[in-house]
Amino acid sequence: MLSDRTIVELDLDDVKFDRRICQPGAFSGSIPITNPTIAEQVAKVVGRYDDDLSAGPGRTVVHVWRGPEIWGSYLIWSAEPKSDDRGRVTVDISGASLESYLYHREIREDLEFRRADQLDIARGLVAHMELDRPIGLRLGGEDFSAVTRNRRYRSSEAATYGERLEELSSVIDGPEWMIRTYPEGGRRVREFTVAQRMGQDVTDHIWAQPGDVLSWSYPADAGDVATSWRARGDTPNDDLSEDSEPSLSRQWEDPRYREAGWPLLERTVDYQSVTDTDVLDDYARWWARRSSGAVRFPQVTVRLGESTSFTPNNLGDRARLTLVNDWFPLTGGRPTFSKSWRVIGVEVTPVSRSNGQEQASLIFEEPTEGSVEEYESGRGHPKDIAGKEVA
Repeated sequence: MLSDRTIVELDLDDVKFDRRICQPGAFSGSIPITNPTIAEQVAKVVGRYDDDLSAGPGRTVVHVWRGPEIWGSYLIWSAEPKSDDRGRVTVDISGASLESYLYHREIREDLEFRRADQLDIARGLVAHMELDRPIGLRLGGEDFSAVTRNRRYRSSEAATYGERLEELSSVIDGPEWMIRTYPEGGRRVREFTVAQRMGQDVTDHIWAQPGDVLSWSYPADAGDVATSWRARGDTPNDDLSEDSEPSLSRQWEDPRYREAGWPLLERTVDYQSVTDTDVLDDYARWWARRSSGAVRFPQVTVRLGESTSFTPNNLGDRARLTLVNDWFPLTGGRPTFSKSWRVIGVEVTPVSRSNGQEQASLIFEEPTEGSVEEYESGRGHPKDIAGKEVA
């Protein structure tokens, strides 16, 4: 992890890996141990014994290559050597992309940013993390976003850099970030890249059914959403001997749901350490815009060609998806489902002994349209507790 020195090259089975914007992606794979030579190679990665501190999960990175490109770099977090009833030994390994490391590093020094560009706040957090035992992250991305914010992070909160970066992104017009690995001059570069919006708006990637689309789903879930949102922070009073209440945002809603006859569904989201009500309003507005009503997460599994235009490093790009089937039939000779969406996540299943087709499951971002406004409780006929109308 620290030196990025190559230990060994291994041919893994049953590999799956994914990448996402603003959060870690997962990795899994297995290695059949068919002879002592392979066993020795794998032991250099996962370790054999408790007292061997030179190898093992938590310190080793696996790079996934496709041709000349690195499609993902993953920190191995667990490994399991095992044998079946026929004596066949395999080693299962799993991990998460380099973004996961940011969730294992705590902010142990008070930090404050005043009227700072949000991209500089993101880079400032990573630069501060890199002061102690750096992993060699190069800071990249856009120069500025023209969006300034105030942020204060306290050591006593024991929050991680990843948590604070995720919160920074979870506001309207918040930035997006990833860690990318790519070869340059005979070495691997790890770059923390941050932008107002990742990817390109030009639709260069096209998938269709019939065609390269193997399967699709379009789930809608209203079990954990609301139509009225608040954000709750910490108490602004540092004197523990005095009674005080946590800071609260105003109530925010997307008015389209009220106008469409939706019931009132309420949620309050907690944000540790935040006392500024303007910041809490930003969080509540973000939730009202992105998680009101039934949330849909369109997903599709596609066949990847030898020279595919889409790689995990293209996350944020727009792609056009056209479906023609019994659920989305043709009408007047035209498809009823043909949309251009941003791709915000991808899970890749490479060719293996058990799978002869390289596949990618794409996660799209459904556009968030409309605006949010402050919700005023008691609209319509105000009532007392007993339910009688108040004149």
